[in-house]
Amino acid sequence: MTNVVPLGTLKLSIEDNIIFIEATGPWNIEYLDHLHEKLLKALTQVAPHTYSVILTLKGEAISVESTLEYHINFIRHSQSKIVAVNLEHCTTSLLAENLFSKMYRAAGFKYGFFDNAFEARLWVEKEM
Repeated sequence: MTNVVPLGTLKLSIEDNIIFIEATGPWNIEYLDHLHEKLLKALTQVAPHTYSVILTLKGEAISVESTLEYHINFIRHSQSKIVAVNLEHCTTSLLAENLFSKMYRAAGFKYGFFDNAFEARLWVEKEM
């Protein structure tokens, strides 16, 4: 039996009711399982309905197409509806923007794309 490992890397932290995610792709289904596990743990540390997410994409921010619906189904149950996506370190920013727009629209999230962490944080704080 082959043991499949998650592709990509993940760093998650929380500050001022904002979940910060740094994600390096590409991503497979095992990566999304790992991400979902970490997010569920993080959600116990923030106030429901008043938290937001700042996602910093690094490297190849791409995913296998079949994982898109899987992740959409997970985030639809999220109580946050605000996500700022920082594309400053993303090498596939046009593809990432297309993928994440499709995903966040389907989940009913308010989202924005930014070229740096400062602007992403300002937008999130304004929207909260």
